[in-house]
Order: sequence, then structure tokens, then C-alpha cells
Amino acid sequence: MKRDSPSRDSPRRRHAPWAMTAIVTALVSLLLQGSLVPLNLAAAIFAVLGLRQVHRQPERYFGRALCWIAIALVLILAILNAMLQPPVQEDAPETLPEQRSAETR
Repeated sequence: MKRDSPSRDSPRRRHAPWAMTAIVTALVSLLLQGSLVPLNLAAAIFAVLGLRQVHRQPERYFGRALCWIAIALVLILAILNAMLQPPVQEDAPETLPEQRSAETR
């Protein structure tokens, strides 16, 4: 008689939890337009942990592509964020000049 459920001897492969965490964190970072640097770093760290997890237990986990996609997304967001940030001017005044009201004229 054949069993419909998988036996304990041959566990079914599934996505690595760290890989799923990395891609979700990278997508949240994308929604926030890459403005939170700690979130970008967390996604990259989760992706590296996911790659380690898949490498150590390939018979149990897969998800290497998700990790690399998360790393690529974080790098693209970091580059775009750096390109679009206005440069900081060192000799710019710290406060805006006061606007004159109509009464003082």
C-alpha cells in the first residue's frame, strides 16, 4: 500500500526561512524607496544568512535565487539613493533667512 503523505526518510525541500526573510525585507525597503539604511543592511545580512543556510543543508532547503535577488535589490536601492540624495553643502547657512512680513514694509 502506498502512502500519500511523504515519509520521514525523505523530507520535502522548502524555501530557506532566512531567504524568505531577506526577500520580504528587501521588498519592504523597496516600498520605502530605500530611505532606511538599517533596513537595507538587514536585508543584505538576511540574504547572506539565507545563502549559508542553503549551502549547509541543500537537501532540506532551496532559495539561493531569492537571496541573490534580495542582495541585488538592496544594491540597486543603495546606488539609486546615493545618486538621488542632494549633496550636503558645507558652507550653507544652517537656518533660512527670516522672511519679512508685510507689516514691516
